[in-house]
Amino acid sequence: MKFPNSEIVKCLLFVLILMAFGSCTKNVSITRLMPAEINVPNKIQRLLIVDRTKPESQGVAIIEGILTGEMPFEVKNAIDCTVASIHQELNTSPRYEIIRANERLIGGLFSQTFPAPLNREIVRNLCMRYETDAVLTLEKFSSDFVITDKKITIKKKIGKDENAKTIEVPGIMVEGVASVQVGFRLYDPESGNILDQHDMGKTNAWSAEAETRAQAMVLLIEKAQATRFVGQMAGATYARRIAPMYIDINRTFYSKSKKYPALEKGGRYAEVDEWENAISNWEEGLSLPGDDKTYGKLCYNISLGHEVLGDLYLAKDWAARAYTQYGFKPGRTYAKELEQRMMEDEILEQQLSNSAAQ
Repeated sequence: MKFPNSEIVKCLLFVLILMAFGSCTKNVSITRLMPAEINVPNKIQRLLIVDRTKPESQGVAIIEGILTGEMPFEVKNAIDCTVASIHQELNTSPRYEIIRANERLIGGLFSQTFPAPLNREIVRNLCMRYETDAVLTLEKFSSDFVITDKKITIKKKIGKDENAKTIEVPGIMVEGVASVQVGFRLYDPESGNILDQHDMGKTNAWSAEAETRAQAMVLLIEKAQATRFVGQMAGATYARRIAPMYIDINRTFYSKSKKYPALEKGGRYAEVDEWENAISNWEEGLSLPGDDKTYGKLCYNISLGHEVLGDLYLAKDWAARAYTQYGFKPGRTYAKELEQRMMEDEILEQQLSNSAAQ
């Protein structure tokens, strides 16, 4: 497709503007704890994980598996991956000490609904045996793997060495979509109450291309592997529901300026993680001649420096100053983000305070 010369010039200018803007900023990653989605009582410090998906009858489970296309041993492997995933994820959080039960309890394999809740006596006995404060159970698990295909055009290399060339030939793309539906419950042994009951699904898709469907199927992920993968996704997702988890936040600061050396010098300090020196240089730049846009960038950078150093209150003040004093709009957005983070940190502090501190 041909473009008029004017259109080509516009595209080139747009690319150059993006490149220029990108070269004036740098990224920094901040690791922080995000609060859990729900508040779990602080008295719960040691948590027992139990697989409650054992079928009441192995024979019935095999028949159900044949009818649904799910082999019990494949599903059991996926369940193990789900439980292992939530165990691993919860271990990365400072919230709990995690213990995994040895036994597997009868529950909801292939079930679309939750089984009857565990009674209080069973929950209390489990907690006494493993010396834990609560029981987290995986109580239902079902999976599916659907394969579809469609005709496409693929590229194929023919010939060797200097005679090699690429041609287009008819082909097939197959897509496999794996899904799981899982259900978790969190039990309190003292009251016998269910503190949380959560039903959730996870889905992921894979594809492969080849000249024939048979060739594409060889390249496609195996059903058992796909089911294990989405099971792990489900376990990791539920862990974030009940425990604070570490995440990485990507921030941007302004680091290039030919007219204002203080902005660039501070940026160099920030690049080598010397944030106190970076802040000092940016603050110095505010006392030198400049324009509102540059002062806004300096305030924004100072705000980021204080966030990296852990002082969110100062960070918010400087972000707000970037906007209120100098009209730098990114400062307004950043100030709102910091205010949200401060509220989340208050929730986090409550979630991490143990019962002895209350």
